[in-house]
Amino acid sequence: MLDGAGNSSAVASGTVTTIVSGLDNPRDLAFGPNRKLYVAEAGHGGNPADCVPGGAGGGMRCPGFTSGVSVINLTAGQAHRVITGFASISDAGGFRAVGIDGISFLGNGTAYGIETSARDEIEDGIWSPERTAGLRAELGRLIQFNPSGHARIVADVGHFDYLWTVEHQDLVPGQFPESNPYGVLAVGGTQWVADAASNTITRVRPNGRVSVESFVPNPPLSDAVPTCLDRGLDGALYVGQLTGVPNPPGSAAIWRFDPASGALTQWATGLSNITGCGFGADGTFYATEFSAVHNLPGAGPGEGAVVRVPPGSSSPIPVAEGLSFPGGLAAGSDGSLYVSDWSTAPSSTGLGSVVRITP
Repeated sequence: MLDGAGNSSAVASGTVTTIVSGLDNPRDLAFGPNRKLYVAEAGHGGNPADCVPGGAGGGMRCPGFTSGVSVINLTAGQAHRVITGFASISDAGGFRAVGIDGISFLGNGTAYGIETSARDEIEDGIWSPERTAGLRAELGRLIQFNPSGHARIVADVGHFDYLWTVEHQDLVPGQFPESNPYGVLAVGGTQWVADAASNTITRVRPNGRVSVESFVPNPPLSDAVPTCLDRGLDGALYVGQLTGVPNPPGSAAIWRFDPASGALTQWATGLSNITGCGFGADGTFYATEFSAVHNLPGAGPGEGAVVRVPPGSSSPIPVAEGLSFPGGLAAGSDGSLYVSDWSTAPSSTGLGSVVRITP
């Protein structure tokens, strides 16, 4: 159809159903053994008495150990924690937390979660020595866990990427050094991480050795901010980006990275503020847009969307609109999509949820 300006447009036709609510800053989603759905929860920080100035946009930083991963009973609409007690730093009231943001499962039930931020970004003297040490021991870490609840740290991705940005400050002048591992993908013996602050595609090998494999180029304004990644049938990685402020909507892209050759190319353009992405059961690529109409600071409720992304396209096709701050995405074997909605809200609000979208 045509819009009022005569441009080609599409209308979202997907049906959105809330599966579970009351989650704690829900982020990435992944299917595990027996097609059970798991959700990363960034938590809600901790005791308000520990909040200090210095958060994003002039807000507060409130630390705690409330992040974890939950398994969702899709039939009963309930969720319960599989692992819990991991580092979380939020705004006042528990909003916009960082913690375990990305998760990925291997077929054997082994799973990986990635903690955002880096130990290098926790200054001395702000919190108690015990709290400072606890945060530094977990932030930026790649965590291996299984559905029974056993978890262990396997690599310090955040620290490695932070040191990489120290050596490459010319790539994003005025922002480096920084690190924020955000998305993770487990493939065989390798874990791939999208770092939203170092703007890198980072690899973790079976022995825990970390290496930066590619830098995602800057858009016209600010930096790339890669947030999610999935593997295609061709063996390549497909990476979505949020884009830094003040890039306008439409500035984000999907990048294709070939692990064999190291080549990185733009695969699709014209997207906005990508926070989750992946292939559906039929090979269709989907992405969640945190806001389709504003850049990150101006994003509001009801502005999020899920879009279908054809190869080589410059105009994604809406699948579902009217979402509020959507985060991660996982595709069901029946063609349904599962998305975390209100991904920046703590459990106390009852808003954080997982919705099912039937395209």
